[in-house]
Amino acid sequence: MADAGERAEPAPATAVATRLAAILNMLEEHRAAGTTLSARRAAAISAMIDDVAATAAEGKPRVFRRKRRMASARGYRQEGRRLGQGERGAVVVGARHRATGQHVAVKSLHRRSGRSHAVDVLREACFMAAGGGHPSLAAFRTVARSPGTADYSIVMGSDAAGPSLRAAMGGDDRPFSEAEVRRVMRQLLAGAEVMHRHGIVHRNIKPDNIILVGDVTDGGAVRICNYEAAKSLAERNPPCCFAGTLAYMAPEVLARNAGHGTPVDAWSLGCVMAELLAGKPPFVGKDEANHLFKIFDVLGVPCKRVWQTMEPKAHDDEVQVWRARQLRARHRNRLRELFPEEMLSRDGFHVLKGLLTCDPEKRLTAAAALQCPWFTENVDDAHVPVSGRAMVTKIAAMASKSKSLAISFVGCALALLRPKALAHCLSSDL
Repeated sequence: MADAGERAEPAPATAVATRLAAILNMLEEHRAAGTTLSARRAAAISAMIDDVAATAAEGKPRVFRRKRRMASARGYRQEGRRLGQGERGAVVVGARHRATGQHVAVKSLHRRSGRSHAVDVLREACFMAAGGGHPSLAAFRTVARSPGTADYSIVMGSDAAGPSLRAAMGGDDRPFSEAEVRRVMRQLLAGAEVMHRHGIVHRNIKPDNIILVGDVTDGGAVRICNYEAAKSLAERNPPCCFAGTLAYMAPEVLARNAGHGTPVDAWSLGCVMAELLAGKPPFVGKDEANHLFKIFDVLGVPCKRVWQTMEPKAHDDEVQVWRARQLRARHRNRLRELFPEEMLSRDGFHVLKGLLTCDPEKRLTAAAALQCPWFTENVDDAHVPVSGRAMVTKIAAMASKSKSLAISFVGCALALLRPKALAHCLSSDL
């Protein structure tokens, strides 16, 4: 029987999702067979990844170009020191293309103990390419190879060399204003909506994996990066390993549900939103069980039906004890106590509560969150382009609120410019 995640969220059928899955399945076949990925084969897969990026950006399928020389890592000159380090020892550096002078960021995962990481690098490149250059996702450029080696790198846009949102938060845990948080969340949800539309689950969204471009307090942009733990719902055997960072893990991940889907990213985004507002993560546990207890202590233990739909593989006995204890004490959801109206408005709290909902099936999706009044009725702080679907929502909201004012303004303007023509039109209408 399929697990809860698969029942609730079927694999998407977009052209990007289909092509992405084909490449991921090919890479996993190489990994399972234990065969070394030849340079020629890697170049062919790199060309397929480039076509996924083009398909995502153009919104229509493109023919795979299988014969192509892979970019050389020697074509890029490192500038400055290392900018960051990934979960598996990956290194990110700023660089410049020797021929064009273009500034980029290069992420490398070098071999250790003679083992090639080609599959890991190409897999992450797939997810980045599927973003299609969306302004809220780290921009993919190409895959490069160090000549004569099995060392591969992902070449990204220069913005990927920027500081993380964690660095912007500072060591003093300075909370952000509601307007600043709304601006950041609008972008993050727009980027997540694109990933989820193509069946991509990031699985490790946190401030450390969010790039900051400019000053977040002055209209700066943010971009989701680091797809090392990502999976596709359309691939044949999605990784079911325990992945992510404890403070941002959804209850179903802590319950070891191998079939978790895109709702886990929505939960992580809720944790990021809460941390920006309060200056600290909303739930901090010492280990998996304790962290799950911290979540349920605030939100309440889910009923038996919801808990069982998560198909938990761990902590079932503890949860039953916690539920019985809360029933005796008549426990209630305490999230509003942590985020009072002085900190977060009613509309803002509706988004936060929707993202931090224990039941994955009732949790707000990224697309649904962007349609909430907190975003649609506060369009003045939307300085960065969002997905087309969210932009339509914003335009509709502005139109519905300003319709009468706009008609009046246009009428007055026309009256000043062409009073006779306007009078004739009005008399014809009457």
